[in-house]
Amino acid sequence: MGLFRYVSEGAVVKNLGLVNATVTGGHYVGGLVAHLSGTVNNCYSSGSVTGAWAVGGLVGANHGGNVSKCYSTSSVTGDRDEVGGLVGRNREGTIHNSYATGSVTGNRYVGGLVGDDDGGTINDCYFSGSVTGAYAVGGLVGGGYHRVRSAFIVSNSFWDVEVSGTEASDGGTGKTTAEMMSIATFTDTATEGLGEPWDIVAVGPGETDREYTWNIVDGQTYAFLSWQSVP
Repeated sequence: MGLFRYVSEGAVVKNLGLVNATVTGGHYVGGLVAHLSGTVNNCYSSGSVTGAWAVGGLVGANHGGNVSKCYSTSSVTGDRDEVGGLVGRNREGTIHNSYATGSVTGNRYVGGLVGDDDGGTINDCYFSGSVTGAYAVGGLVGGGYHRVRSAFIVSNSFWDVEVSGTEASDGGTGKTTAEMMSIATFTDTATEGLGEPWDIVAVGPGETDREYTWNIVDGQTYAFLSWQSVP
């Protein structure tokens, strides 16, 4: 189910990482949090997450909660529906300044970052792993589990079309690997899919600049959060 079964509204989990963990369950399975209505900030997960539905590398189901400045490198596998590299189900939740890189495998509503987005908001996020499924598969966001979904917003967010293996997504903009490793993708508003620049700066190999949310070694790495260890 995850380290936390339920993080309720008003509760905050921050500055926490789950390293090389093996997490298994049925539904609402997340590497760190199974069911989120509160806030997860500056957290990460690595290892593997396996479940049936609403399965995510960091959060299984985000119901009105907030995920900010987080990432997951966990491989994620769901036997059924709503499987995502970071969040399995995002229902009226917010995901901001976050990313996922692990492989994602599911059946229906499978997304690199989020499996199913219903009335949620995703901005300044990306995915750079592989994603596979049978139906409603997306490089950033999978399809909609419900026939009638609330309007959702995906802005300034991208996925690697080469690594993911798909050019389809229910939101976001696909980029090549070279584009994903270029700071211009995240700063030049002439870039397709970028409405506002990210809070990002180029750094040298092995360096970080914590004055910014994001760092990148231009042309060499994907963007990474300035609080994390240098990739």
